[in-house]
Amino acid sequence: MNYISGLRNLLLLLIVSVIVGCAGPAKRVDPVNAIALSAPVAPGLALHQVSTDLGVVLETLSENWEITMVPTLNMLEHQAEHEEENAVNAGKRISRSEAMERARRFFQNSKDLYFLNSDSDAHLLFSFAKLTPRQPEPTADHVANSVLAAMAGVTAEGWIKHAESHQPVQVKGAQYAHYFEIDYTKDKERQFFKGLVGYTQPYWFWFYTYDHLHAPQDSALLERIFETFEVRTDVAR
Repeated sequence: MNYISGLRNLLLLLIVSVIVGCAGPAKRVDPVNAIALSAPVAPGLALHQVSTDLGVVLETLSENWEITMVPTLNMLEHQAEHEEENAVNAGKRISRSEAMERARRFFQNSKDLYFLNSDSDAHLLFSFAKLTPRQPEPTADHVANSVLAAMAGVTAEGWIKHAESHQPVQVKGAQYAHYFEIDYTKDKERQFFKGLVGYTQPYWFWFYTYDHLHAPQDSALLERIFETFEVRTDVAR
């Protein structure tokens, strides 16, 4: 699962850079398309609350999907392997205990909701970042530019890109959203990286997935989720 850390870091850095790059005064407008956390949830869907005023609604998943905001032991161990690789690349060596401690720190301050398929290794990740009072709201162009930078970053990671596409989309509860998908090969394994970057006042959010093509039903499920999920906020007006 080193792919969790690699592209998670990439998107986190890109979102931060775009937030910093948003020019203009820190003003707020009335939320557009906002859906309250307390709104009814339709049958077959489930609400996952990630903070006191933010949640995501998506299709109810089967029992082989684990849903957590706490990194699993498997995630920590894989991140520790990544930390050991980073140390070697820097000309150093670290003990396994130090690698595990670095892995714990890596996840310590994350605000991520993980959906992990124990059978196929497919997974979803929902992350978010709240604007400070002094930060201006992004525009649709800011959201789109962050997606373009993420797509360019895949090549920078040294992975072989076969195809890519992106387009603005509508997400229930969001003011802006942009979808992308990348077909690439990493370590001789064909993978699909699909995701959305969006904004719902006052949160940036990014929701992305890796489909390792181990289970055909995963692809159909992931397509449905991206077409039907919604974000919900309870922010003081």
